[in-house]
Amino acid sequence: MTVRSHRADDVVDEVGVWLAGEFAGRLPASEIDRVVRTTRLDLEESIAPEELGEMLHRLGRARLQRILHLPPAARVRIPQAR
Repeated sequence: MTVRSHRADDVVDEVGVWLAGEFAGRLPASEIDRVVRTTRLDLEESIAPEELGEMLHRLGRARLQRILHLPPAARVRIPQAR
């Protein structure tokens, strides 16, 4: 594990805790964690490493808000291909 990847893991954990606090009671913790981890994968190699925390928080939060506004029937999860 490199210093960069260890720092990125810390940032992902921190953002996950922050978003879990914001969305607790409205979405299951497993869904919040899935969104944060998937968002990190989507951002990897696309942004400067020092921007990971802010971009992960913003994009993860937007995705979680979008999930909250979906009608219940549309919330059926399709397994990821990754």
